[in-house]
Amino acid sequence: AHSWIVCTDYLENNGWYWDQAKCRAWPRSAHRHDIRFGTFGVHRGFMNKLDNHPEETALCQHQRNDDTEYTAETPMAAYYLGQTVSLTHPTNNHVADVRCKGTDVIDTENLIFVVDGDQDPCCIDSDKLIQIFDMGVSPYGDDLPDEVLTTYPKPGFQNAPKFCEDPEDAMATYNFTIPIDLQPGRRTFVWKWIRTPTVNPFTTCWEADV
Repeated sequence: AHSWIVCTDYLENNGWYWDQAKCRAWPRSAHRHDIRFGTFGVHRGFMNKLDNHPEETALCQHQRNDDTEYTAETPMAAYYLGQTVSLTHPTNNHVADVRCKGTDVIDTENLIFVVDGDQDPCCIDSDKLIQIFDMGVSPYGDDLPDEVLTTYPKPGFQNAPKFCEDPEDAMATYNFTIPIDLQPGRRTFVWKWIRTPTVNPFTTCWEADV
């Protein structure tokens, strides 16, 4: 399984189905990969996995340029302090739901960072990355009752109530809160997902005016 953030400000918490009209803001360089108008769940090269040596790999797929990497159709986000933000991403067949999938679908880490400064951090180990929210991990495992694995909303990656209708391309959502003490201004945000400890992280970068 692999994934990426599709929308950086979605108007429906814990939504069931993707609707691009409900997306108010998009990740950096979304227009270069037709993320808005293309089929949900098809990355068209947008996915960013920190393969091989993640401590040496660029955290963001495209370099930051606020003039060229956002458009009128894929605008930058605007957040306010204390706001609960909804993000969307495809599940790509990675949800522990016993109605259509096994129980051993692991979820390890789902974090949101903000970057200290205007320059992209070098890598996942950069001291410019400030963790602002831990979105938890989704329940999985044979020791859990079926009702736990089929109850939504869930923390972590697997919050996809309609997963079994389209396991490959179903929409999942996250929610995170903008810290009330975050310094206002234009900030870079980074999503990091670790599927399992043996798979290197997936990341998506975007800017927002706070």
